[in-house]
Amino acid sequence: MSEHEKFRYKSAFDLIAKAKELGIDLPWSDSIESLMQPVVIEGVRIPNRITVQPMEGFDSDENGAPGELAFRRYGRYAAGGNGMIWYEACSVSRDGRSNPHQMMISSDNVDQFRMLNDHVRKHAADTFGQDHRPFLVLQLTHSGRYSNPGGDFQSKIFSDNPYLDNRQAASGDRQPEFYSDSDIDRIKTVYIEGVKLAERAGFDAVDVKACHGYLLHEMLFAYDRTDSRYGGSFENRTRFMREVLNTPSKIMKTVRLSAFDLIPYPYGFGMNPNGSAEVDPAEVKKLITEFAPIVPLWNISAGVPRHNAHIGRPFDRGTFNAPPPQEHQLTAIARLIHATGELQLTFPNLHFVGSGYSWLRQHFPNVGAGVINQNKASFIGLGRSSFAYPDAPNDLMHTGRLNPKKVCISCSKCIEFMRLGVPTGCWMRDEEYRTKGKVIG
Repeated sequence: MSEHEKFRYKSAFDLIAKAKELGIDLPWSDSIESLMQPVVIEGVRIPNRITVQPMEGFDSDENGAPGELAFRRYGRYAAGGNGMIWYEACSVSRDGRSNPHQMMISSDNVDQFRMLNDHVRKHAADTFGQDHRPFLVLQLTHSGRYSNPGGDFQSKIFSDNPYLDNRQAASGDRQPEFYSDSDIDRIKTVYIEGVKLAERAGFDAVDVKACHGYLLHEMLFAYDRTDSRYGGSFENRTRFMREVLNTPSKIMKTVRLSAFDLIPYPYGFGMNPNGSAEVDPAEVKKLITEFAPIVPLWNISAGVPRHNAHIGRPFDRGTFNAPPPQEHQLTAIARLIHATGELQLTFPNLHFVGSGYSWLRQHFPNVGAGVINQNKASFIGLGRSSFAYPDAPNDLMHTGRLNPKKVCISCSKCIEFMRLGVPTGCWMRDEEYRTKGKVIG
């Protein structure tokens, strides 16, 4: 198995040579023109293929309204030229927040979200003109087993999972309580209200989040939860998504989906039913087939970050210096590209956002353009990189390349801040964040 190592590929030749050494056919294009081309989805024009992935800032007020740092963060994404801005996880209810300062949308603060969207669109128009209108997506979430609304993990879960339950050390020796169907029905009601609020706030689309171990993703791998209308069979495990996505609304529906977990069946989604570590996209494709008529845009991720972060978020330094995985980062990136590519090629009339590109640093545009040229994704998504380098698209427009001194170095500091529950940003590249984040936190 290939070994994990720190990024040391200053030239394209170095990176491509390493990929070949690992037996990886890494998509590549010397021209990044395709990355900067617009896309039209259901009549809506998106100015380029670069997507800001949802990365929580944990800087909202106690009622979930976006705060000063949120306005700064999203304004920078807009002025930086990003074509699509996928807003961070926004809880549908207080009990489902992953942090006391996570965003949470409600009828009491929907106008503040509208103000944030107006702020974002103004920054984009002021920088690039009225024709450059970033596509804004709100990600709705309930954190399920990772809910932490008061600074301490609650013990409620939807299904037993030995791979994830042992990560709930913060709950001490308490035995977890299971969400009942009446609990899920209540949460579904506020999700449906959240879809309507996203439309009122002026978002272009709303994401019914089903990834990274949170509640809807947990339902997808709840094969053994046979005492619930939301577990067991495929129909039951997708019931919640089906009923929320069918909410009557004019807003576009999207899903951020973990396409595989690398956790053996029956505890991981997108895995071979024989219990091996082999990825099996059969249920993922079945799910996408069912929702394709109402979901034209899918954002593909993988894994459960609190269990196996490197699966969807390759890094140089692990969170809190966690031991590195026993695989090279390019192996993880190639796995993500392959999974997203298989879905894009299977569903050519849908649009897919790819993940895992931040580790590539200044080379991500060439790999991303190569992926798009091979029809393996419609958009290239960047999370940690957007924290570090929000104006990367603008630099690409004007110089055709990125500044290596501005790129994300995959040090995991931003993830550490998330785990600590303090305002989150790039400590390494954003001097103003270091000052403001510390003061506000």
